[in-house]
Amino acid sequence: MTLAKRKLLWIGDLENTAEFRHVTTVIQKNIELWHLPTVDAALHAATSSDPEPIVICLSETHPGQIQDAEVLHLTRRWPLSKIVVVGSCLADGQRRSGPSLRGVLQVPWHDLPSRIITWLHRLESGQPSSLADAPSFRRDERWLLDATTRKTPHTALNQPTQVRVTVAASTDTTAEAVSELVTAAGGIVQRTVTGKPPIQDATDVVIWDLHDSPELQLEWIRLLTCQNPYRIIALLCSFPRSESAQAAMDAGATVVLGRPTDGEALCGVLLLAETALLASP
Repeated sequence: MTLAKRKLLWIGDLENTAEFRHVTTVIQKNIELWHLPTVDAALHAATSSDPEPIVICLSETHPGQIQDAEVLHLTRRWPLSKIVVVGSCLADGQRRSGPSLRGVLQVPWHDLPSRIITWLHRLESGQPSSLADAPSFRRDERWLLDATTRKTPHTALNQPTQVRVTVAASTDTTAEAVSELVTAAGGIVQRTVTGKPPIQDATDVVIWDLHDSPELQLEWIRLLTCQNPYRIIALLCSFPRSESAQAAMDAGATVVLGRPTDGEALCGVLLLAETALLASP
C-alpha cells in the first residue's frame, strides 16, 4: 500500500535505539523513509526539487535533544508537513510528565506503523486525522471524535467489505472492553473469547489483549499463523519492548500495540485487513 511520492522524514537517532530500528523497518513497507541525524542536517540536505514530506518524525533518546526553535525552522521549510515526536520505550512516562516539545503530537513507537496506515488512508480520502488535531487532545477525546465524526474503515474504502474480528482477552471484562473499542474504531466483532483465541478461527482479524508478555505466547501465535497465514493478528500489551515485539512478529503476529489502545492504531489494523480482502480474488 505504498503510495507514490509519499515520503516520511525521520530526524534523530536510528542506530542506537532498538525501538526506533524496529519501527522504521516496519513503516518502510508503507511509505518511503528519508533519514537524517539532526534538524540542521535535514535543512541543509533538502533541495527545492525534493517532494515535501507527508510526516516528519522527530526521535529523541532523551528529552532536550531537539529544541522548539528547530521545530519552527522545520515548519518554515516544510509548511505543509505534519510533525510528530516518536516516543521510545519511555513514552508512557514522558506523556505523564508532559510533552517534550511544545505543540507537537507525541506518538509511542509501537503505535506508529498502524497509525501511519490510517494517516495515509485518510489523507488520500480527504478525511481528518490526529495530524490535524490539537496536540493537547487526550486519547479519550480522539476516541470520541473518531466515533462521532470520522468515517469508519469499512465505509471509507467505498466498497462492501466485511472484516470479521475475533477479540480475545484474559478476562470477560477486558474482552468486552476491547470489543467496544474495536466497534468504535469501525470493526465488526464476530466473536469474543476469554482466554486464548482458538486455533480454528474463521475470522479475518484476531485482536488479542495479552495479560503477559508476547514472548510467553509465541507458540500459540505460530499455531494461529499456520492455521491461516493470511489472517491479521494484532497483540495488545502493556509497555511493549522491541525485542518482544520483534519475536511476536517473527512468530506471525502482524502488529504489537500498546495498552491503553489508540483508536487510529486499531483503524490501521482494520485497514490492513480490508486491503487484503479487496486484493483477494
